[in-house]
Amino acid sequence: MSPPRTLALALLLSLAACRGPLPGPWPPIEATVQEYRIGPGDIIRVAVYGNADLSGRVTVRPDGRISLSLVNEVTVAGRTVAEVARELSEGYRRFVQDARVSVIVEEVHSYRVYVMGKVTHPGDVESRVPVTVMQALTLAGGFARAADMDRIIILRRAPNGQEERFLFSYTECVNGRTEMNFTLRTGDTIIVP
Repeated sequence: MSPPRTLALALLLSLAACRGPLPGPWPPIEATVQEYRIGPGDIIRVAVYGNADLSGRVTVRPDGRISLSLVNEVTVAGRTVAEVARELSEGYRRFVQDARVSVIVEEVHSYRVYVMGKVTHPGDVESRVPVTVMQALTLAGGFARAADMDRIIILRRAPNGQEERFLFSYTECVNGRTEMNFTLRTGDTIIVP
C-alpha cells in the first residue's frame, strides 16, 4: 500500500475510534409525562359542580389565557389542570358557595416539536400526546440519505431561558441505551446532521 493510502486509512480508523458511546445525562423519561401543562390552542372543559351555567368548553388563546363568566381572564398556559382547578375554585367561591371546579383537557393542540436536517419530512410535528425522540423521528418520515444517525442533537429551552443540548445515537438506542430515548417537551428541536 502506498504511503498516502496508508495515511488516509490510518486517519479514517482514528476518526472511527473517536466515535465512542455518547455521553449523557439525558432527561428522565418520566419527568415530562407526569403532569401535562396546558398550552395555547388546547381545548379544556371547566365544570363547576352544581352550576351548569358556569360550565363549558373553552379554547386557550394564543396569549395563554381563557375567559370565563364571573372570574373573567385566567392565565392557564404552562399550568397543570390541578393548578387551574384550584385557582378557579377559589375565584368562583366569591360567587358560588362551596364552589368545586374540575378541569379536563379535551383536546391537545399545543404540543409541538420540531425536526430539522436530514429527515424525509423536516418541520414541526404536532401530536396529541408527548412523544419520544424515536417517535418524533418516525413521525418526520425517518432518516434521509446521508444522515448521520449517531450524532443527532436535541435542543431544549430550560425554564431559566438557557439552552440545553442532548446528544442522541440511533444505533446506540436500538442496541439498548434506551435512556437517550427520552420524552420530548413541546418546543424541543431535533437536528439530524
